[in-house]
Amino acid sequence: MRFRAFREFEDGEMIDGLGYDIVVHRRSLGDLILPSGQLIACDPLLALDSEPFLVDLKPGAYPVHLLIAKLRDEKLVAYSVVSLRSTPVRRWELARLPEREDASLLDRDEESGFHVDSSLGAYLDKETADALVNYHQLVMPEDNDFERHIWGRIHRRRARGVGWAALDLRSDLQLPYGDGRNMLIFDAGFGNGYYSSYVGYDADEEISSIVTDFEVLDLRFPSFPLSG
Repeated sequence: MRFRAFREFEDGEMIDGLGYDIVVHRRSLGDLILPSGQLIACDPLLALDSEPFLVDLKPGAYPVHLLIAKLRDEKLVAYSVVSLRSTPVRRWELARLPEREDASLLDRDEESGFHVDSSLGAYLDKETADALVNYHQLVMPEDNDFERHIWGRIHRRRARGVGWAALDLRSDLQLPYGDGRNMLIFDAGFGNGYYSSYVGYDADEEISSIVTDFEVLDLRFPSFPLSG
């Protein structure tokens, strides 16, 4: 491909593929509310108890968008991006997770990403995740609207391309939180797998964005400063 290092793409931009051009579409999912600043990336249906990344983010609302690769016969989410600042990224680091006490040397590399087993990935705050875990424990199965809301929206949007959903704890699940906490859910690349996330730092060594790579495009996240 022409661009070997990851960068942001404009909607409709084209890159060289293997013998054909790939069109990249950019789709906004709205703002992610982070009341604690502790960001979790996980499979939303199977791993809400995941640990947050080891990064210090200021509590607030941050825009999230998808970079969708239009291949010959399908559209796939190539990257999901949380934008913290508008400044260009100069270098990347793996978004690390707390090291598990039971982790062996063989799975230490899996301390920088998350497993997907439902075909979906998601971003949410640690406090939002805790509230959802409690919700699952308290409601009866027949009253659990969590998956119904997610799959209904995912399937509707998949009919037009890739699936995604925004879930608001107060308006969708009637949970008593007035701070707007939510989660953003989206199709994960080719589906199930293990996906790493990366933290992008700008010239002032401030976090500019956090990106999850769904391994659709062969772009890298170099740790050395990028020119330009």
